[in-house]
Amino acid sequence: MDYDEKIIRITPSYLFANPRSLQAETRYHTKTVAALADEHERVQSPKAKRTWLEEKKRFWRDRMKHVTACNDALNLEGRKQEVRRQKIRERVVERIKEKSTELGWGREAERYFKENPMINFVHLNPTLTNDEWTKIEPDLIPLMEKERELFRQQEIGEHIRQRINKWLKPAHTALILSQPPNELNPSILDLSLSDEWRTHLCTEAFNEDLTESLVEAASAQIPEIAKAWRKDRIEQLLEVVRNSKTYSGQEVTEDILHLSSTIFRCTKCEDYYGHGGVHTFPHTLVHACNHPHDLPIIQFAPRHLPAPPPPNYGPYEADRRFDPDPVIRLYRKEEMHVVAALKYAGMWSGLNHIVFDDAAHEHMLTMLDTLGWSRETSAAEMEERQPYVECLCECYHNPAERASRKIFRWKKAPHPPGLKGHPGKIRVLASEERWLHYEKSVPLEEEGVEDHQTRGRNVDSDSGSEIIEDLSDLDSDFE
Repeated sequence: MDYDEKIIRITPSYLFANPRSLQAETRYHTKTVAALADEHERVQSPKAKRTWLEEKKRFWRDRMKHVTACNDALNLEGRKQEVRRQKIRERVVERIKEKSTELGWGREAERYFKENPMINFVHLNPTLTNDEWTKIEPDLIPLMEKERELFRQQEIGEHIRQRINKWLKPAHTALILSQPPNELNPSILDLSLSDEWRTHLCTEAFNEDLTESLVEAASAQIPEIAKAWRKDRIEQLLEVVRNSKTYSGQEVTEDILHLSSTIFRCTKCEDYYGHGGVHTFPHTLVHACNHPHDLPIIQFAPRHLPAPPPPNYGPYEADRRFDPDPVIRLYRKEEMHVVAALKYAGMWSGLNHIVFDDAAHEHMLTMLDTLGWSRETSAAEMEERQPYVECLCECYHNPAERASRKIFRWKKAPHPPGLKGHPGKIRVLASEERWLHYEKSVPLEEEGVEDHQTRGRNVDSDSGSEIIEDLSDLDSDFE
């Protein structure tokens, strides 16, 4: 039933956003408004109605002031009671700390009640009686023992960090400096979790420093540790090559990894950024996605027991089965401090997201044939010679617009951005041709090139600067 708006405004009301009609509605107490409307109807003269409205407005205004005052008084009293309870709580906590200190738990009680100020042990009685302490003590002692263990673990962690800084970091630095440039080396975290080092870091007496003889013996094993680590990582990458379409059923050796045509891509980067990048050996093994900085899954299992099974992801964690978290097996609880101190190094998560790029492999072979280079050309040689390829491709521009020009380094040329999976074709320009002779508005001619019209040219180090200068007015994109 609709009531006069003047009657509704007399009583308390509020606007309500109706989710069904998406309109604001006025909500009020219907019985009160109905009674006022009935009373208003019984008033006859207009003057009496105006007087009645003024009286009712004044009545309800005074009533709401009274309600507000009552609520404020209740809230104020509640705040006063909370202040009194807090003072009582603080006084009782101080008394519990004194009692705990007498029993030898002073430091533990100080930290426990600082982190748990609202613990139920603190009653609201003004003082802590002996009877209350007798009831509290049996439950409080186990908590103090846990706090003491936390303090002990913190001290152990500090000793382990000191050992890492004093002994392990210099040994790891010496390993890196002793190796040739671009050599694959284990991270400091990989080195710390080797059997030789985790024993010295985590099992020796923590109230004593390591002896130089122990450190020298462990340091002497670092080259062998690095060699075994390197062999394991290379074998994992070779397995990726064996699973490719190109090398399926063939014998794969480490020599294949060094070829410039051995190109990998990261499916994780492909999902995030739209392209998987172009990765060659050994850079593939140090790709950032192989060493995520997420917290790993810690599995505790003593050395004499078999390795725990891999994590069992539920149906709602399907994505994690394809992109699992790093898993680290620890033999002792103290080894957690090693992981905490060196987690910045990144945890090895495996190569489950690295795949051999068959399309880029074919593109690279085409480029090598076009340049007249051997198919056995290594990635290191390509890096040294740095060939540039000019690509005039119809895929780079709208046919209705003028042709565009793109220049890529050798890594990107076989797999340009935006040409995911395209079967590219490359041909070398005649030596007397100059790039300035190409008109951007001239449509590309097929000239026997199938599907993907692309022209390529090797730019050696001697002519590179001259060609770059020639291209300065062509608005080229260098990538």
